[in-house]
Amino acid sequence: MMIGYLFLEFRRTLRSSGTLLFTLVFPAVFYVLETLLFADAESVVEPRQVMVGMTVWGAMTAGLLVGTRIVDERASGWQRVIRLTPLSARGYLTAKVVVGVFIALPAVVAVPLVAVLMDGVSLTALGWIFATLGIWIGSVTFAVLGVAVGLFATKDNVQTVVIVLMLALATLGGLFLPLGALPEWWTSVARMVPSYWLAELGAAGDTPMRALTAGVVLAAWLGALVSLSLWRYDRIAERV
Repeated sequence: MMIGYLFLEFRRTLRSSGTLLFTLVFPAVFYVLETLLFADAESVVEPRQVMVGMTVWGAMTAGLLVGTRIVDERASGWQRVIRLTPLSARGYLTAKVVVGVFIALPAVVAVPLVAVLMDGVSLTALGWIFATLGIWIGSVTFAVLGVAVGLFATKDNVQTVVIVLMLALATLGGLFLPLGALPEWWTSVARMVPSYWLAELGAAGDTPMRALTAGVVLAAWLGALVSLSLWRYDRIAERV
């Protein structure tokens, strides 16, 4: 049952052109625009920093978009139908998270590729692992955040919630503009949001301890969001 439902979710997601626009086109285009904007030799913004920020933004957006699909299913009654099948709550939510991580892959591939071809960005082998595979794995946290949004939001406000979260997490987390170009107090604020830590993971380079710290914080966010999502799903089920 789980495998069949998962393939159904993949097909539905791939038919949505808007999803690829947000997770593939926008991050790559914004990388180009931002590096051109800060092309001055005296700029403190480096292409590799922009690359990590835009890769994280694409992966994060992919996860948050899971919420809009869940809200649509709740509004249409599809979620009630799912509850009548053998698919468990954990199976349903896991499928949503897997799809969210899957659609994060285009950004994880496209942005670094553009960075290499356009600006010759070069990292060590370990640096590339953190900047690509690390960000992709870390995007699980944002897929679960998307699930939580979908279980709490309504048809009328879900787009607003997703857009506000997308912009707030990107801005506060230093994705649009590296924290080195912002006031020092901004870093203190940034450490409070998970987007900062995913960017830290992506920028860890040859410092595994930096990656470990970021991974632990992201895992803590993941655990809290999973618990919240399961609790909310059960509460919704009780009302049906």
